[in-house]
Amino acid sequence: MEFSVLDVDLEKRKIRSRDLSGLLPDYIGGKGLGTKLLYDELPPGTDPLSPENILIFMAGPLSGTPAPMSGRMSAVSRSPLTGAICDSHCGGYFAYQMRKAGIGGMIFRGRSPEPVYLRIQDGDAVLEDASDLWGLDTRETEDVLKDDRATRVISIGKAGENLVRFASIIHDGHRAFGRGGLGAVMGSKNLKAVVARGAGRVPVHDPEGLKKVSRRCYALLAEHPTTGRVLRRYGTPNVLNIVNAQGRLPTRYFSAGSFEGAEAVSGEEMEGHIVGHYGCFGCPVRCGKTVEVRGVRSRSLEYETIFAFGPLCGNDDLETVARANELCNAHGMDTISCGSAVAYFIALAGKGLVDWDITWGDREKILELVELTAGREGPGDLLAEGVKGMAEKTGDRDAVHVKGMELPGYDPRGTYGLGLAYATSNRGACHLRGPVYIEELLTSDLKPGETAGKAARVKHLQDLHAAIDSMGICKFTARALTADDYADLLGAATGIAFTGDDILAAGEAIFNLERAFNLREGFGREDDVLPVRLREEVNEELLREYYALRGWD
Repeated sequence: MEFSVLDVDLEKRKIRSRDLSGLLPDYIGGKGLGTKLLYDELPPGTDPLSPENILIFMAGPLSGTPAPMSGRMSAVSRSPLTGAICDSHCGGYFAYQMRKAGIGGMIFRGRSPEPVYLRIQDGDAVLEDASDLWGLDTRETEDVLKDDRATRVISIGKAGENLVRFASIIHDGHRAFGRGGLGAVMGSKNLKAVVARGAGRVPVHDPEGLKKVSRRCYALLAEHPTTGRVLRRYGTPNVLNIVNAQGRLPTRYFSAGSFEGAEAVSGEEMEGHIVGHYGCFGCPVRCGKTVEVRGVRSRSLEYETIFAFGPLCGNDDLETVARANELCNAHGMDTISCGSAVAYFIALAGKGLVDWDITWGDREKILELVELTAGREGPGDLLAEGVKGMAEKTGDRDAVHVKGMELPGYDPRGTYGLGLAYATSNRGACHLRGPVYIEELLTSDLKPGETAGKAARVKHLQDLHAAIDSMGICKFTARALTADDYADLLGAATGIAFTGDDILAAGEAIFNLERAFNLREGFGREDDVLPVRLREEVNEELLREYYALRGWD
């Protein structure tokens, strides 16, 4: 199948089309294809915020097709937060419209002399002036650029414009290419937004065959308790009480593993505030929830956002969390990194290392810091550097991160598989690159304090999810589908014969290529560690076993 992408030189204002279909058998699409392009075409040592950095958006061969939960696409670049390779992913409907317009992805190079946005419509692409859009938040930007309900927009807000190192790229006002600061890369290029509208069909090799396989997969998703019931009812916040009961809910910046106010910000509490359910393109699960808390309406109020602005900041007020979520979505900031920066700032204030009057659970000042961070105003200029940068500027040694990326909402102490997954993730601390936390904390299929079999399990999950992220399909499908199911979906969509083993081999190749990118940028074995206060929980024998399984020296 043909897979054409746009190669956009922002400085020269030139756009050309490239057919990358020859790379699909080895790199699938999405994250895999983006990683291959970045590795081949980005000069080593490139400053992430310089014009020479490359920003890649890439759909997968399943994006926008009848395959279930196929609304996702990837963004890949060198991260201004970590300096490592970064892939970030977003659902919704942008990928569907882009592929209907005949476009599989976009590569942005250089820096425009003035603010611009890219408009894609039915195969045509043109750069337009965005001077009047600069300074608008992401929702205001979408309101200006949307011609009709079918038009879809991705954009940056104040945080991306001000080069906040964890700035995100927002779609539909609440979905995000969240982690790693790719919104700042977009801002550094003076690229405000991309608009997509298509009237064609998303190409697939065997339409009837894909529909048949998809029906089978939809049935499997409906039968599984997580995708068929739990996520439909609660969304992701359903796990908060479970994690808290196990003592692994990061509280007051990792000073404790349980939070006395957890019930007030739990999924069960949030259920009483749900006023609507929604999903991405092709999604039967509809895990997205619209909530209203004391007059504050918010969408995409996920577990990670609640943990970061709730327990991590010592805050038990759901309204404050909802307000922080709305600010981050409007200004374009990753809620995990932003909440972590705020919590770390509170900890620094308690040590007397920053001169600002704030204590745990100070609702108004938490929100004030979010606003100040987006504009790099006052103390916000420090927070905008992320916790690693904050530690370097204050001389503190207690910042919690891996490779510069803030930890998600599962404390790895005493959970060896999770600790290994965090430490070896190529983009920095991440629960989604090898989601062993599901089996260790949520289903009890693996015992947290044991190591047997966990190196192999983490490697398997990392390889599988590298492949899933390359297909243009949601990770939640992995709760019910196998590598063989994905192979059948890809085969029908592309005409390329895949087996389940092929899927895992491609995922392994993608993961190894990410590691090769990081190695040439100066990352090594010494970076596969947890932060100082958690470091003893990465079992060295387990790490050596993992390296042996990967064939790394």
